[in-house]
Amino acid sequence: MRQSLLFALLGFLGLILYQNMQQPQLRLNPLLDRLTHPFDQRIRYRIAEVDPRFGLSEHELKYISQQATDIWKQGLGQDYFVYDPNARLSIRLIYDQRQDESVQRRDQLSKLTQNEHGLSQKNTELKAMQQNLARHSGALDVQKQSLQDLSQNYNAMIRQYNQHGGVPASQQAAVQQSLAQLRQQQHFLDQQIASFNLQVNAYNQKVDELNRLD
Repeated sequence: MRQSLLFALLGFLGLILYQNMQQPQLRLNPLLDRLTHPFDQRIRYRIAEVDPRFGLSEHELKYISQQATDIWKQGLGQDYFVYDPNARLSIRLIYDQRQDESVQRRDQLSKLTQNEHGLSQKNTELKAMQQNLARHSGALDVQKQSLQDLSQNYNAMIRQYNQHGGVPASQQAAVQQSLAQLRQQQHFLDQQIASFNLQVNAYNQKVDELNRLD
């Protein structure tokens, strides 16, 4: 009995050690999940807090976050995130200075909506473009928050290593890989923001053209 328990404990510790060395980002997932799904490298997240000033319910934010994870999957060719109500990594949307850009985008969308009056022929097309921009804006907010949370967790891991003399040689490759993935995701987010700005410009041009025809 003791020998069986010893072997089981050794196997448990070996699995945790392997995951910590090969995929340090999995430390964000609960220990039980890492044991029951040892080959699942996706990062689990949950919705923890939604400031009411965003005007979004938890259900709506969950839907937008799913859209954001789908965008990551399409852009990077790999499924990095999965929603889990018991996840350790949490998304908190706090209304502060970081939302200035989002408020400006919404104000701009509101002004664009006002310019639609009297444009009967193209009103349906413009409304569809506006709704798409609103969805894209919400998805960008979630992506920015998710990337910030991952970056903070990565920096915390590096500080912990530094407190113990630096990253061990056996884990340097895995840490470098995590950093490379983080930078890749930041680059992809920058591309998504640039794409959103181009769509807003295209919408503005369409409204201007229709106003001249009015």
